[in-house]
Amino acid sequence: MLKLSESDALLVTMAIATSNFIWLPVSGVLSDRVGRQPILIAFSVLALVTAYPALAWLVSGPSFGRMLAIELWLSLIYAWYNGAMVVALTELIPSSVRTAGFSIAYSLATTLGGSSLAISTWLIEHTGDKASPGYWMSFAGLCGVVATLALYRRPARGRQIAVGPVGA
Repeated sequence: MLKLSESDALLVTMAIATSNFIWLPVSGVLSDRVGRQPILIAFSVLALVTAYPALAWLVSGPSFGRMLAIELWLSLIYAWYNGAMVVALTELIPSSVRTAGFSIAYSLATTLGGSSLAISTWLIEHTGDKASPGYWMSFAGLCGVVATLALYRRPARGRQIAVGPVGA
């Protein structure tokens, strides 16, 4: 679609893996210090407002540099959100069923999230806009904001609040 070489795609993929390797634990540690909610809200809002413009900029003039910049930006959003989200979700589940509960929740999310390629393809086909998957990413950001606000609007009753690593 963007007519970039396989080696360019591989280099970007390696950069994204490195980015996630760095940012996921940094986000988790910072969420221990400042709380999960501010990080979850901030990065959901960033996804909501920047996903489509970022992809529109990429498809307006595809290049290795643009692809790297946009993928690193999206990787940053993903890693910061997930670094806090995984811990927030595990805190919701009682420790006696935490492994099974989190496994089921994560598997369901992955299954539903697995439809993203089909939805993105459908959006491109029906809109003619190669950047239209940004709408889907923005919708995911909106879902993240709504879910975070719903999660943290109620008291912490039954919710374990971790000050350090989960299970410590």
